[in-house]
Amino acid sequence: MTWGKRRALVILIVILVFVGLIFIVSHHPRRIASNSVLVMDVSGDIEEQRPVDWLGALSGSRIPVQHDYVDSVDAAAGDPHIRGLVVRIGPLETGWAKLEELHTHIENFRRSGKPSICYLGYDGIGNPEYYLATACQQVWLVPTAPLGIRGMMAEATFLRGTFDKLRIVPDFYHIAEYKTASNELTEKQFTPAHREEVTSILNDVYNRYVSEAASSRGMSSIQFDALLRQGPFLAREAADKKLVDRLAYWDQVQDYFGSFTGGWKPLDLGRYAATVRNGSGPEIAIIYATGLIISGDSEGGSTMGGDSVAADLRRARNDSGIRAIVVRVDSGGGSALASEVIRRELDLAHNIKPVVVSMSDVAASGGYWLAMSSDKIVAEPNTLTASIGVLGGKFNIAGLYSLLGLSTDYVATSDNATLESAQQSFTPEQRVYFQKSLQETYQNFIQGVASGRHLSVDAVDRIGKGRVWTGQQAKSLGLVDELGGLDRAVSVARDLAHISAASSVHLVRLPEEKTPWQELFAPSENDMRTRVLESFRLSQTARPNPEATLRAATLSPAALRTLVRRLLGPENAIQARMPLDLNIR
Repeated sequence: MTWGKRRALVILIVILVFVGLIFIVSHHPRRIASNSVLVMDVSGDIEEQRPVDWLGALSGSRIPVQHDYVDSVDAAAGDPHIRGLVVRIGPLETGWAKLEELHTHIENFRRSGKPSICYLGYDGIGNPEYYLATACQQVWLVPTAPLGIRGMMAEATFLRGTFDKLRIVPDFYHIAEYKTASNELTEKQFTPAHREEVTSILNDVYNRYVSEAASSRGMSSIQFDALLRQGPFLAREAADKKLVDRLAYWDQVQDYFGSFTGGWKPLDLGRYAATVRNGSGPEIAIIYATGLIISGDSEGGSTMGGDSVAADLRRARNDSGIRAIVVRVDSGGGSALASEVIRRELDLAHNIKPVVVSMSDVAASGGYWLAMSSDKIVAEPNTLTASIGVLGGKFNIAGLYSLLGLSTDYVATSDNATLESAQQSFTPEQRVYFQKSLQETYQNFIQGVASGRHLSVDAVDRIGKGRVWTGQQAKSLGLVDELGGLDRAVSVARDLAHISAASSVHLVRLPEEKTPWQELFAPSENDMRTRVLESFRLSQTARPNPEATLRAATLSPAALRTLVRRLLGPENAIQARMPLDLNIR
């Protein structure tokens, strides 16, 4: 063996030993000390599916997802090693339905008799952060921190003015008047229907916020609403008005628990969640359907590939050990075709075993389409759902090319060969074809909902028209069966599968979560370097940022195609999408 080969062999052995040590450290179960205090840090966007996280793998930690928070709180309530709970809340970017689900479970923790404290020690504490904080027995605020609770607003960003400056013509069509996703591309402000829709959603979310936060703080809804109208508050004002229980620093939180636990013994969520045991017994599959719906395969947790989710459903359908299926949906929609591919597979599974849909923050448009053939639909009251409508179109960027001094020319064998051309708007004939396609897709949508929900087509059309409803509103309209979180959906699935309430169940989560090492060495056409870089990108990248993409578009005309695909999928593909950007705070 040459010296070079020996050196390569030594390097390979060192790498394998290093990887093995990290694997052992990250998977070795660690004992939970008595009198521990579970410390949960909640901030940013809480996902349903865990992204591949190389930095976490190297440190032995992992990014928590929604079920980690919920399962850990539930387990801690009955765990004799856990003496209390601390929730540290930073600025949140997640939706109100996930917060509502977590709020419910933290409130349930109170019944254990163990103390729970929310520590507000970060900038940016507003309505969502305070709402979650009220679930705890006590709310502690840093003495110099303002409490930014106030009336609530819903805000949308409109890009039409920017397109006009760039001489880009958005040529989009939708069915029906409440199908407002394309409005943010074609309008400069709310249309009357769009404003009516957003106002209805805002009022429903606000009323639940007032009702639940007031109840948790021992106030009437009238009292709490009056306080919100006076906000925001300085720290001392918040304490005087009983919005917080104590002004304190982090060391005082530690001293509080240390005084009756024999010393401060914090236990972080990531470590504790790894010890929470899945049940045994009959199996129920949890299939995650999250992100923008696209044709083909899923890409991390940011997109939901029709083929990938269909394959998970098929696997659960064909597995005789799985007694029921729960599909966890967190998606504002996407490709109507990919949504139908998933719905078809869900329908086949529904013919063999119970299928229940659990709706997270958003299960609208394509996210509702794929759910409409299930046995039961369970949603949180604050879930954004329905949006039964379709849209599609393209950008004409000929003006931008002209502005930049670019030009194109073409030859075609027929008039409609230019249907997907980005250098012209639809011709009258093409517009007729495209609108007929939209109308046919919409009819398929409302007929599918009518069949799945046992309603008349006319009734679905009246409550459809692209309108987004909250989960609570959808239940009153017959579009949702029950209100609750994932645990309620599992309970419904258990009942439909005739599994005894006294029996434990084993949850099989699909797609199976992959470690970075499995992702790295998985069979792929890409080389190892590409997989590593992609894994890092997925672990650090949030949801698509239309503004960032638009900035790139001002530098490169070709980036407009990327913008279309990231916002609405391939040009001319009919989309079942809800509004692109609705921020309720």
